[in-house]
Amino acid sequence: MRINGVDTELLAQATNMRQRAESLRTQADGLGELLGATYRRRASELELEAFVAELQSGLPYERVHSPAA
Repeated sequence: MRINGVDTELLAQATNMRQRAESLRTQADGLGELLGATYRRRASELELEAFVAELQSGLPYERVHSPAA
């Protein structure tokens, strides 16, 4: 569904990916070095996917969240 030229389904997916990434980063702090690094890597992947989904959704660029560095 599009509202004001923005694909709301893609935007919802991006929000879910960002929330999952945040959860993984929080969990990573309590894990061992190797597993923690794996969780943080997956969180970074999800943030990048969310960034792309926001761009594809038609959201104005100034409102798109930048992926973590």
